[in-house]
Amino acid sequence: MSLPNAILFPQAVLPLHIFEPRYRRMLKDALETHRLFSVALMREEPTPGQPEPHPYDVGCVGIISASFQLPDGTSNVLIQGLHRVRFTEFLPEAPYPVATIEPLETTHEPDAETNKLASRIGKLAKLRAAAGKTIPNPLLQALSALGDAEMMADLVSFTLLTDLRQKQQLLEMLDLRLRLQKLLQCLERQIKQLKVQKQLKPTKTDKGFSLN
Repeated sequence: MSLPNAILFPQAVLPLHIFEPRYRRMLKDALETHRLFSVALMREEPTPGQPEPHPYDVGCVGIISASFQLPDGTSNVLIQGLHRVRFTEFLPEAPYPVATIEPLETTHEPDAETNKLASRIGKLAKLRAAAGKTIPNPLLQALSALGDAEMMADLVSFTLLTDLRQKQQLLEMLDLRLRLQKLLQCLERQIKQLKVQKQLKPTKTDKGFSLN
């Protein structure tokens, strides 16, 4: 499923509304077989009347954990990410996008350095949420307390980052150490940006600010 505004990470749960006829067919086929399908981010925003943009080569395969069909034939679905994959070939003459895939494995086993990076990410996740990302406190506590560095990197990327291209870069990074370092940079940058935005936000005493 190629989307312009959503991306899936391993372990993350993505809610989707399935309404296009081709994806309704895909959902039906998946539910009747293995309950699996992949999610990929489009390389650019679609333009009406133009061919659909190609997706990035790397996406995530997930399993349908819940599916509810509505009276109009559309469905609300929860898909949980399982594994990074690379799309190696798209098959022609299919009713919906079908691709052969290559599973991608994370490199650089967890060690003292990655654990240290993960600990810093846990602290920054709390700062990022406090700076302007509203998420339920139990979820925030669970994210910051994760002992698995790879799981933390993926779930924090999915939950707290807002830039889809940054998320795609992190999804494509197979070296765990580099992924954690990149995520730290993204969180620090977003926290700084939010702090600046708060400082520039007009207050009730700023008379005429909106007229400038």
